[in-house]
Amino acid sequence: MPRTKTFKKKNPNRNKSGNPKRDRDTHRPGERGNYASIPSENALYERFYKESAVVPDEEWDDFWGALKRTLPTTFRFTGSRGHALSTLKALQDIHVPHLQGIVWDGQQVDPPKALPWYPDNLAWGLAVGKSTIRRCPPFKKFQNYLVAETTVGNISRQEAVSMIPPLLMDIESHHTILDMCAAPGSKTAQLVEMIHNGEEAAVVNAAAGPGEENPTKDGERGGRASGLVIANDADYKRSHMLIHQTKRLNSPNLIVTNHDATMYPSLIISGPDETTKQYIKFDRILADVPCTGDGTARKNLSVWKDWNPHNAFNLHNIQIRILIRGLQMLKVGGRLVYSTCSMNPIENEAVVQAAIDRCGGLEKVGIVDVSDRLPELQRRSGIKGGWKVMDKDQTWYSTFDEVLKNEEGKENRATRITRSMFPTETEKSDEDPSRIPLERCIRVYPHLQDTGGFFITVLEKKEEIRYIKPEEPKEKQIPAPANAQPQQDTSNDVQPETVTLPAAVDVLEPESKSTPPPPSPGKRKLDSPAPAPAVKKFKAESSSEPTLTPDASSTDPTIITPTPKPTSTETPKPFDFRGKTKKSGPPPEEPFKFLPHDHPVLQLIYNFYGLSPRFPRTCFMVRNAEALPVRAIYFTSHLAKRILEANEGRGVKFVHCGVKAFMKQDVQSPEVCPWRIQSEGLSIVAPWIGPDRIVHATKKETVHALLKELFPKVGNTEEDKVVMETEGRKSIDEIEHQVRDLGMGCCILKVRRTEGEFDEDMILPLWKSRHSCNLMLPKDERKAMLLRLFDDTEDIRDSTMKNHHSHRDANADDGDGEEVNDLAKEGEEDAEGGEDEEGGVPIAESASVDEPVAVAETKENEVMAEA
Repeated sequence: MPRTKTFKKKNPNRNKSGNPKRDRDTHRPGERGNYASIPSENALYERFYKESAVVPDEEWDDFWGALKRTLPTTFRFTGSRGHALSTLKALQDIHVPHLQGIVWDGQQVDPPKALPWYPDNLAWGLAVGKSTIRRCPPFKKFQNYLVAETTVGNISRQEAVSMIPPLLMDIESHHTILDMCAAPGSKTAQLVEMIHNGEEAAVVNAAAGPGEENPTKDGERGGRASGLVIANDADYKRSHMLIHQTKRLNSPNLIVTNHDATMYPSLIISGPDETTKQYIKFDRILADVPCTGDGTARKNLSVWKDWNPHNAFNLHNIQIRILIRGLQMLKVGGRLVYSTCSMNPIENEAVVQAAIDRCGGLEKVGIVDVSDRLPELQRRSGIKGGWKVMDKDQTWYSTFDEVLKNEEGKENRATRITRSMFPTETEKSDEDPSRIPLERCIRVYPHLQDTGGFFITVLEKKEEIRYIKPEEPKEKQIPAPANAQPQQDTSNDVQPETVTLPAAVDVLEPESKSTPPPPSPGKRKLDSPAPAPAVKKFKAESSSEPTLTPDASSTDPTIITPTPKPTSTETPKPFDFRGKTKKSGPPPEEPFKFLPHDHPVLQLIYNFYGLSPRFPRTCFMVRNAEALPVRAIYFTSHLAKRILEANEGRGVKFVHCGVKAFMKQDVQSPEVCPWRIQSEGLSIVAPWIGPDRIVHATKKETVHALLKELFPKVGNTEEDKVVMETEGRKSIDEIEHQVRDLGMGCCILKVRRTEGEFDEDMILPLWKSRHSCNLMLPKDERKAMLLRLFDDTEDIRDSTMKNHHSHRDANADDGDGEEVNDLAKEGEEDAEGGEDEEGGVPIAESASVDEPVAVAETKENEVMAEA
């Protein structure tokens, strides 16, 4: 039996210095108050869910009690499966045993435990609050581990129920996926990881094999995944938050867009030489829609303060429009997962039944039974019917006819409540083929497995949707004309499906005003979000709308081909991305311009690094209108390239694509390539680098020394080695002869798995100077690796002493010193965010003050600043 360790709780009214704490509840006007001052009580919230019978009576006390308890801390190991399992090993071998038998404040504190339903034990939970983690001494080491690995992107803090939707999508590496409401990006990260599952081995085989691929031909992948994830968010700042949450994955198979999901534009996939336009259809779509978030009451205490039944009325129609738009863009046979962090049937089952009905019923769209998936996940079935609607005046209604019959306040009430909010399947028998099986939906309640509340439905598209029933106008609105024609589903139609809207042509232009859908309380908030410039469509007659027909000659499963439209006499004005925008709006995005495979700069890079002739060479791009490789060169996938090029000038708001593969810097010698491998692009380039730019290592001592010290000297004398031993510094003798014979510039360090040393292979970026070498890693990543691999928490040693004036004066004429200083200057510019080719807002402005983003990725060259 493990020994029990008891720790006395510190005085909560005193700070670390022993002085009385400031009273946070007596804040000044206009300042944020303390969340702890908000009681977990809301009589209307309690009455609503108790009387609606969403939860069985016998489970009510457990349900309501769970809602009032603090939500456990949960996290997920990210990246490739091999890398995630390596990070997990440190948790299991070092930290979990250390946290056994802890007693804090008189109560037993359990160590972290794996979520039983998540595959490969890659998601964990900790049933203690943040205050315990921060204050309990044994948890200090564990907290350092969490912070370090989260900062570098190896661990993602994510609510447990939020991890479920991607696991039900059956994603394969060739799938094209759309995440319609993606920010802050935790689910998007899961989708990207699934796209790249098993890719590492395929790339190694492609790099080592004989290969008959032509690297200058579009479509050659070099073993990389052919799929693509397009992540979208309607809010511009949130879309940049999404970028920096997913950027740590270093995926060239990711595009980020900024559009209203209810009117998401169809993306052209055909080339300029093709006579007919082809539009992409998605294999998988995730619609984690804006919602009231009343299932997040355990972490979002404003639910207790602000919740009322009227909140759902404002979002119901928006949720239906998003779901219908997603079903339109879904490929036949594809899956769409609809999810909310709400427990209200108006936002869940009512939305699903309304969308299926408007799209043509079960012949067009079906609900997939996933009851056999994730067997360890405790859940409840969806509500088959019989739910009621509570108005703002707390009156219950079972049918829409009851709303119309109640004359008191009828006019105002009928503009709030719509017919689609009520159940339509209640009276149908189970044998009725037209009955929508809402019981196949998934409901997750807080008391089942100590989580938040969540709703998930998996939909499958059975046939192409060519007819969308119009939205029923509210009572106060002007009814639709009798001769109005229903909308046809066309892949290039981006307007919401309402009977009063005419068809639209697929050319977009900027508009000065826009009203995006309201943000979801269940999603991470941003302060003062900047509205993105909206798009409006040139109107055309319905007769000019193309009818979608399958293209028998097309072999690409991700596209459809419409019949040609009649030639328009109106010449649309091309979208000018540099056009004037409102001062309050976001800045224009720099365009994506691809470099020819034989560009002189690329030829220089190929020759210096000895890149294999089988490396795909047609997907390098830059972010400037002149298509000049000025500072950064990006790498992306072939499908992403096709989409970016085909939709250029159409007003599609692409915010991000590609991984920085190479960065330019000043060098002191003409034989040194000025383009160094960027750390985020290392996994893409490393398998293809020639042997002349590779340094091999196997010993822990070597890696420890390189991580612990900036620019360690190469070619130490015996006297130097004595000094190093006295100071407790590690040696890099294992690689000295390799580095000494290597030309100056960037190279890579390959660490091979060796028994008794390392359990996995590693590849790290290395810079060779005249008299030293250095790992080009951000400081945060160095610290995380030191903690994970060597349990080392001490400071990193700076051998350059660049901040000491005597050192700078003594080395003013030393070429190596100049190079180190140039590298430091380059890194400082990057860390400060200057000259960013990607445009957009600085990350410091794009992230929420309340929800800090892991920003290790924004300091791409921080290692240079550390030098």
